[in-house]
Amino acid sequence: MKLNQSSSKSDKQMQQPFFNGYNSTHLWSMRLADENYFRLARILPCRIIEYSGKEKIDSCDYSSKNEFSIQNTLLAQKWFYEHQHPINCTNKRFAIIQNYAWSGFGSTVHQIAWAFGAAIADNRIAVYQIPGNWLYGDCNSTTPDCFFLPITNCSIPSKVDGNQTIAINAKFGHWSKSIIPSTFQNRTFNWYRVQILFYLIRYKPETLAHVLNAISKQFQPSSIDLHHPYIAVYVRRSDKVKNKEMSRAYTLKQYFDLFDGHAQQANISTIYINSEDEKVFNEFVEINKEKQGYYKLLYLTLPRNVVFESLTRMTRQQRGKIVLEFLTDLFIEANADLHVGTLTSNWCRLVDEMRLTLGKLIPFYTPEKIYRV
Repeated sequence: MKLNQSSSKSDKQMQQPFFNGYNSTHLWSMRLADENYFRLARILPCRIIEYSGKEKIDSCDYSSKNEFSIQNTLLAQKWFYEHQHPINCTNKRFAIIQNYAWSGFGSTVHQIAWAFGAAIADNRIAVYQIPGNWLYGDCNSTTPDCFFLPITNCSIPSKVDGNQTIAINAKFGHWSKSIIPSTFQNRTFNWYRVQILFYLIRYKPETLAHVLNAISKQFQPSSIDLHHPYIAVYVRRSDKVKNKEMSRAYTLKQYFDLFDGHAQQANISTIYINSEDEKVFNEFVEINKEKQGYYKLLYLTLPRNVVFESLTRMTRQQRGKIVLEFLTDLFIEANADLHVGTLTSNWCRLVDEMRLTLGKLIPFYTPEKIYRV
């Protein structure tokens, strides 16, 4: 490891508010890495992280030359938006996304992303079939549009002819034969996938309002921006271990052992913790006693032990409420300065994808020692 000595000035000079999703500090509703974050990054050790597929991220390089620079994110998000929002939809080629995966929230979002990517690779505009059959949709469309900004301004074609318009199922597991458009041909799959995910889950105003209201009611101070710098820890256990998607469960102490030294080195004492396992919070109390109360805990008061099996037994409206809680957690975690979790979890991978898109390259802390794509 080495200390990060890079500067973010070159990026800041290049960034211009050239499309309506960007206002110099936020991309859509998410705050981009700023000078305070870069200052923190320069304090902590940095290294090259190798993800599955042998693709690497240099967390020491915050210049515009880094593939994961904010400048590259802005260019990608602008491209996706303009591709999906043509001035004239006439004579365009379409792919209708349908038949969503019957799986956990993170899993189904990833599979929607692969379907979207397949549409883009074929130079088509992606649209959602309406009504859809997305398990988590609580509005009339039953698509991701219930919570996120529409992916296109084009209407759904009335006929699937296999040429001008095709249908793509959003339930084919991992995107094993990914094709990256020529516009991004020099980019890695890891970079491209995080850009797709970010575009698809741009919070619509009603979702963002709910998230900010939930935070203001439970956090003091009421704005997440006033809690920086802070660490976000997500502890995934229960069904992931039971179904052997994770090889084992990890104690909260095992997570703390990964970042505690760095947190104290950088004077970070605020920590946000979430988990479906209520016992995690008792573990925190014991750990913090050993550390003489160094950490200030942030958490959301919400139902625990919510897993896929229990979600399937809920009504559509009940699931919609839970999804808003999920998205409140995602907003808090994406805004964090340090990120901790297990990347065998689709949810933790969503967090990882969000923070990379926002220009946050401080390495993700994981007890698994595996960086999964």
